[in-house]
Amino acid sequence: MAYRLQRRLVDEFAAWGSEDEAERDRIAVLLRVRAERLERPDPTRWRSGDVHDLLMNAVVSRQVDAWGLAEHGVGTVREFLRFLDATDRLHPASAKPAALLKEADRLTAKFPAAMADTNRWELAKRIFTAMLRDGVRPDGDPAEIDAWAAKFSARQPEERREVLGRLMEEREGYATGHVTIDGGTVTMSTRPPQRTTTTAPDQTNASAKTSEPAKTNAPQQTKEPEKPEQLKVEPPYEQVRDSALLRDLAALAGWVGVDGRPLDDRGELRKADRPALLAVLGHQSTAEPILTPLWLLAIEFDVIQLRRTRVVRGPGAALVDDVLAGKTQPQEALDLWVDLADALIHPITPLHSEKGTAQLRQWIDPWTPLFLDQLAVQQGKAELEKLTDQLIHEHGSRLPARDPDLFAGIAATAVRNTLASLARHGAVAVAGFADDPEAAAEAAAMWGTAPWAVHPEPGVTVELTDLGRCLLSLNSAAAGP
Repeated sequence: MAYRLQRRLVDEFAAWGSEDEAERDRIAVLLRVRAERLERPDPTRWRSGDVHDLLMNAVVSRQVDAWGLAEHGVGTVREFLRFLDATDRLHPASAKPAALLKEADRLTAKFPAAMADTNRWELAKRIFTAMLRDGVRPDGDPAEIDAWAAKFSARQPEERREVLGRLMEEREGYATGHVTIDGGTVTMSTRPPQRTTTTAPDQTNASAKTSEPAKTNAPQQTKEPEKPEQLKVEPPYEQVRDSALLRDLAALAGWVGVDGRPLDDRGELRKADRPALLAVLGHQSTAEPILTPLWLLAIEFDVIQLRRTRVVRGPGAALVDDVLAGKTQPQEALDLWVDLADALIHPITPLHSEKGTAQLRQWIDPWTPLFLDQLAVQQGKAELEKLTDQLIHEHGSRLPARDPDLFAGIAATAVRNTLASLARHGAVAVAGFADDPEAAAEAAAMWGTAPWAVHPEPGVTVELTDLGRCLLSLNSAAAGP
């Protein structure tokens, strides 16, 4: 999940109102909780009940009060809603501002009392609160955190009760289970602690007898998978301008224009206007899935902005135009290209995604980075089908036991579709695909991808371009040893 839009709005909110850093931190935490816990990633879209769900459900049960949330959380949400209303950034599908503010006002007394009610706390909040009380920060030294978890795991049942409370009776295994803390995740397991890298989509609701992951939005230190040996590549700055994705973003911003375009009451482009935009982008199909990824990227990178009932050209459009025209510094152009490539590799969560799909998206997310790492090990070129089979084989433990073949197909499809996007962006080159089968060509046109991604064939090769090698080199350097 990308957070550029959230960070940008936090900056704008801080400039609009108080310069209090604590309030800035609070709204950043609250928006992140809202995106991750409630699967509502759009910080401008607030429906009836959203304020209550955020504060009384997501925050009270799971969030430690490390930012003055109990005292100031309601006021911070209220001010953020006022900011969205005053700046015309409130999403067209949002409830009326007055109704949202009343919803916040009703929680003025309820929320602080609920934050202090330990009977409402879930595992992560209980553990992190106890850690803070003992002087160990959840975002502190991993060795200290591990030592604290081991010490807690050695406690007898009655010694745990002060921290775990009602969970001792409600969850089997909590009286004697082992605690593991990894970033913002707390796990209680009957087995000795083991750090895991991935939770399969069918394991979220596993009983406490095996493990129960529970998260809080403490600042996280996540452990990255090992990277292949760093690729030494001189940045090919001049190739950035060849990106078809950059041209698509520029075309979208140009079509929106200075005066903007009207939106429907869902905050989406009107159906009558979509064929014209697709034609500008060079698509014959009128299928909506073609527009969705580009639309999300454009919003995330400020190329376009939603303003009440219209979409307008955003400040980020000027940077895209300047990059394509060669008017920026080479490093600035490369930085934009890399940021866009990372957003393709880790797709932006749909702003109006169906609830319950976040876990599947989270499970899918690592597969393309793993594929690219293996491609780098193969000196940057390999047969697509063979390397995909190797990927699935070597990481078979990531596949849910209930239907491994189904999820292997999902992972392979996700990798191919991402590679198709990276090919348009100039990170990889794909060759060896025969004449397009009619069905594959039609499906590809419908979904805005490449025929080889829809209908894979033996012999198709994928190769890192110089830009792709540069991308992996930069990401490997950023990840560290």
